[in-house]
Order: sequence, then structure tokens, then C-alpha cells
Amino acid sequence: MKPLILLLAFFLLACQDLPKEYRGEEGRKKLERYRYQFVKGVVYVSDDLKERIPQEPFFLIISLRDLENPVPIAVLRVRNPKFPYKFKITGRHKLDPDRFIEGDMILTARISKSPGADSQPGDLVGVVQVRAGQKGVKVLIDSEVR
Repeated sequence: MKPLILLLAFFLLACQDLPKEYRGEEGRKKLERYRYQFVKGVVYVSDDLKERIPQEPFFLIISLRDLENPVPIAVLRVRNPKFPYKFKITGRHKLDPDRFIEGDMILTARISKSPGADSQPGDLVGVVQVRAGQKGVKVLIDSEVR
């Protein structure tokens, strides 16, 4: 939200009008769509799986997808994080600039030896349903890929 306010303040202070596409009711709707392009929270690992976290190097891969499409909208990869791990996945992590982080989504947190997109046997996973713009999300990694 702060970047949006700064952008609007810049335009006002520069004595320039907003671009036509952001004026009026339709323009406000477009700007509003960008306002909630994030999900923020903490990833925890269940006590049962803590000893199964690989020795370094390993990756925490956090992905967002919508409820119907299995292809992720955004992916955040972190090398050797400490748990609990605070995260914020945003529009800068999007794989396709034409897709939006909006509405209800599935957030997956996975610990893997590989930074790749596909789950491997031995990966540790947690899944939670979230909403775009949601803060305080708690993701518990509580299962292992077999």
C-alpha cells in the first residue's frame, strides 16, 4: 500500500494528472487490484518433522496458486532459512505478469533439497487456504512427500 500512496503522492507533487487508465471509478478499481498483491505470515515446522529437515543446503519454497489452476501464480524460494520463518510473497514473485494475486488461493510451503518446482520424495510440506492481502497467515509444515 505504501508504494501506491508514494506513487500517487509523486504524481500530485509533480503537478501531473494521473494517467487516464487510473482516473475515475474504473481507474480506482485497477489500482485497488494492485493493493492486495501479497500474502504475509510465518512458516512453522511440526515437532515430528524437525529432525527431518535436510542438512544444508536446502530450500523453503513458498508458492501461491488459485483454487482452480495448479500452476503457481507466485513462488518465493529461500535458501537455508531458520524456523519459524517470516515471509511476504508479493507481486514481484509472480511467474506471469498477467496473472494476479487475488481472491482465495492455496499457499504451499515446502522444504526440499532441490530448488525445483516439482515435489520429491522426502520433501516436507504444509498447505493452507489464504486470501490476497491476508496478514498473519500461519503455515504448518506437517507432512512428508512419499
